[in-house]
Amino acid sequence: MTDSELKQRHAQSSTSTNGDAATKTSARQSARVSSSSRGNRRAWWAIVARIVVTLLGLSVCMSYLITETAFWGYSSKWTNWRNYVPRQQRVFTQLELSQHDGSNANLPLLLAIEGDVYDVSSGWGFYGPGSSYSLFAGRDASRAFGTNCLSRSDHLTHDTRGLSEKELAGIKSWHHYFDNHQQYVKIGVVQLSPIDPAAPIPPPCEDAKPRPK
Repeated sequence: MTDSELKQRHAQSSTSTNGDAATKTSARQSARVSSSSRGNRRAWWAIVARIVVTLLGLSVCMSYLITETAFWGYSSKWTNWRNYVPRQQRVFTQLELSQHDGSNANLPLLLAIEGDVYDVSSGWGFYGPGSSYSLFAGRDASRAFGTNCLSRSDHLTHDTRGLSEKELAGIKSWHHYFDNHQQYVKIGVVQLSPIDPAAPIPPPCEDAKPRPK
């Protein structure tokens, strides 16, 4: 092999080695750029998160100073921290539910509507013993929510047979009210006894009292 051929092969080998080195260098640089880009994005999102948290904190503080509420007077189940506490929904018998009518101050005050049980302890002045609407506590009196009849015990029942569309819509409206209340919390369901189809339907109430506010 001549000297010129040796020189040519050496040059080709050198070129190949330099090319591999350049490729590796380029790859490392690309990796550094990519890593730097990801780091910059994380830093940017961290800044945005801090700004959002700061603004929310200032909004809550200003709301308390001006309206004495955390969300500028807005209230619903979404502003009730109790709804964000994981809890197992309990299944009550009607007898168990009846024990939560306020007669035992050590037990929470409960009522049910359409089978759903709500803790209304914060509304003791409305549903506690001696209050205007204590008849709703410790039971599912869905019918009375639709008929507004609190003066007759046969309307303090979950039997909704024979009610008009308007009365049934009234029950749905109250169910929605409890389900979206800022302080009341659904804690379970009640096992309601089946209604005998042959049982007489409670007659209309002629002296219905105004519905609860």
